[in-house]
Amino acid sequence: MNNNAKSRILFNDNELISYFRVLIKESNIDLSMSDELLMCFIHARKGDVHRAMKLLNNYVRMTKQYPKLAQLCPLRVKHVLDSHFFASPHREQNGCRILLINLRKWDLRICSLEDIFLALVFCFQRLVSELETQTNGIVLILDVKDLSLNHVRQFTPYWVKIIADIAQDVFPIRFQGIHVVNEPRIMKVLVAIFWPFLSNKIRSRLFFHGQCFATVHHHVDPACLPNDYNGCMKSMDTMRFSSIFFESEYSKIFDCFN
Repeated sequence: MNNNAKSRILFNDNELISYFRVLIKESNIDLSMSDELLMCFIHARKGDVHRAMKLLNNYVRMTKQYPKLAQLCPLRVKHVLDSHFFASPHREQNGCRILLINLRKWDLRICSLEDIFLALVFCFQRLVSELETQTNGIVLILDVKDLSLNHVRQFTPYWVKIIADIAQDVFPIRFQGIHVVNEPRIMKVLVAIFWPFLSNKIRSRLFFHGQCFATVHHHVDPACLPNDYNGCMKSMDTMRFSSIFFESEYSKIFDCFN
């Protein structure tokens, strides 16, 4: 029986965690990780402990290569969360958490691409602390209405690679859909830069809607969306990330990487 087959027959969470800890010990990762954190990685790879181990190794490697990932706290990203990140209080029809990134009026003098990136990882950390989100995944809505050439220039090969890696091979989160809205023509340039770094799975779940929000509704129930996208909720101004995930409730399960 091969290793993948072994991991699949361990259907009990406690057994999965115990087996995962054996693999972690063999890999010489010396971190005190909670069962809750380990389940994030296990769920992200649908119970395949060996694939979860590969994902964990990638995450540990990334925190060493980019130490700021291990120094995240609400204060560090608050100015970005308050203006650019929103979480719907309602899950979409398949149980996915909806995360909206609003890059309208993205002022590079106040908020750098690095700020956006760190805030995104911080949001991911909070989202995957929810068991329902671990199992059902997230739907990402990206509003790039005011994207300009100056913004696109921030996406150097270094940043393109690290963002693509985080989304696919590093962070224990499952994307069920990525929906881009209000994209200007310059967005084609950015997509062309990212495309070679994206897996076929991510490419198949990437959708461009322009200003046709009716097509967004084909994927996401409008009852879960703000009226900015012809949804049934109030505007995004009422949907601060911190209004859904209160600061006192921010998960600390990733603090072991500090």
